[in-house]
Amino acid sequence: MARDHARILTAIWRDEDFRALPASAQHAYLTVVSQEELSYAGRLDFRPGRLAALAKDSTATKIDAAIKVLERNRFVVVDRGTEELLVRTYVRHDGLLDRRNMGKAMGRAMVKIVSTSLRSAIHTELGRLYAERPKAPGWAGLDELYPAEFATITALSSTIPFPLASGK
Repeated sequence: MARDHARILTAIWRDEDFRALPASAQHAYLTVVSQEELSYAGRLDFRPGRLAALAKDSTATKIDAAIKVLERNRFVVVDRGTEELLVRTYVRHDGLLDRRNMGKAMGRAMVKIVSTSLRSAIHTELGRLYAERPKAPGWAGLDELYPAEFATITALSSTIPFPLASGK
């Protein structure tokens, strides 16, 4: 089922890391998170030309440059070989784990990720989130459908330095 809205927290404008980005990178981030095709795991096909077509004065080259800024600042992870992009903290900020069934939806989307680097990144982010919120209802949904994925995440939760030095 395609998303029909994007959850963008107003706190994004109080996030010093986000505010430190150039406007082009901020625009690229907001463009990515508002795409209908963004999965419940925060994964999107990486097609700079398609994203560029959404603004009259944009180009694939400009989008790619802005995405590289987001990569350097750890907002996204991109695998250019599999043409996949992951909004690294999407699962944290979208409230998916507040509901059991959304944990299932996230799991269904997560197992479709082809890129090993994106899978590793989402496992790490979910491990951090599990360390913070082990009783969130969505974990039960994820565990019900994908117990091996859930086991990987819970195992990671005890090995991830928390919080990360950058605070992200």
